Formats: sequence, C-alpha cells, structure tokens
Amino acid sequence: MIAIHQPWRATDGRRVRVFRRPRAGYTLLEIVIVVTLISGVAAMTLPSVDGLFLNARTDAAGDMIRARMADARSMAMEHGTAYRFGFVPGTGKFQIAADDSPMWDSVQSSGHVEADDLIRGELPEDVVFGTTPGSVSTGGGGSWQLGGVFLPTGEAHGPMNPDGTTADDVTFYFGTPGYAPQGVILHGLTGTVRVFDPTTDGDQP
Repeated sequence: MIAIHQPWRATDGRRVRVFRRPRAGYTLLEIVIVVTLISGVAAMTLPSVDGLFLNARTDAAGDMIRARMADARSMAMEHGTAYRFGFVPGTGKFQIAADDSPMWDSVQSSGHVEADDLIRGELPEDVVFGTTPGSVSTGGGGSWQLGGVFLPTGEAHGPMNPDGTTADDVTFYFGTPGYAPQGVILHGLTGTVRVFDPTTDGDQP
C-alpha cells in the first residue's frame, strides 16, 4: 500500500491545508543579464558625466582668470606701479606681481599665495594654459609667459615689439588637453578681459 501525503496539517482536531510557496531567488543567468545591463548603461553615461565635470572646471577656470586679472588691474592702480599677470604654459600656474619683481625670474614651486603685492595660484584640476590653441597641453612650463601688464591708469599692454613699442592687446588660451580650448583676450586700451570660444569667435575677436 502506497502512502499518499496530503498537504494537510492537523490542528486541535481540525484539518488545515498548508500551501507551500516555492523559494524566491534568481538564477545565475538572470544575475549575469542584470549585471551586463548595468555595465552597459554605466559605460554610456560615464562620458556624459565626465563632460559635465569638464565643462564645470573650464568655466570655473575662466571665471578665475577674469577675477585674477581684475585683481592685477586693481593692484596696479592701488600701488601706483605696473603689475603683471603671468602663467606657465602646460600647467595651471599663474602669478600676479609687480612688473619689475624678482618673482618673475624663476617659477617657484610653492602653491597658493595671496598677499597685498603678490598673488599665486593654480587653475582647477586638469586645466592648463597655452600661448596658442594648439599649445594647450601638459608637459610645457619652464618660465613665466606674459598674460598682460596693467598700468596705474587702468590701461594695460602686451609684450614688447621688436621696435621697442608694446602690443596693445594680449591673447592666450586655457583648457583641458585633448579638448577644444578657450581663449582670453586683454584689451589694452580699456584694461578689460574677455573669455571667448575660438571655434565660434575666431582666434582674436
């Protein structure tokens, strides 16, 4: 005689039917599919996230350059002597000091400095200076390049010309290597600074 087990359980003399649910879980195949989907979505979204951070750093660098060059103009007018904004190509280093200061003789290794007659700092991470759009890359450096000289009158000028005169305007660039750079132009007559996009405004608007 074969015993048949019924899904019944006796409780106080009464019979109660017990329903057994199958154990919940995931198969290995299901887990592999979910992980693959998550990896694919992450791979597609990471470049756009990186782009957002890149744009934010570049915008912050442009704001920093404008602010620091405005500081150089204010320092020249306050101290009654010419002040220079300089940068080291291939790096994010910049400096503001009197045009005849010995601080321009070499590139100091110290980081951020902020004093009445000297400002030194760096652009946001991965953002570097260049003298031309194609020179915005790492590995440069070595000496300070002129970003502009501000006069006590509020005007400014660029580097010396071969005939002994000075250039009215100065243009230089900054950005993240491998991406389209941004430009900075200093208008000497007014001492104003503008950040521009070379791809839409040309090299010297």
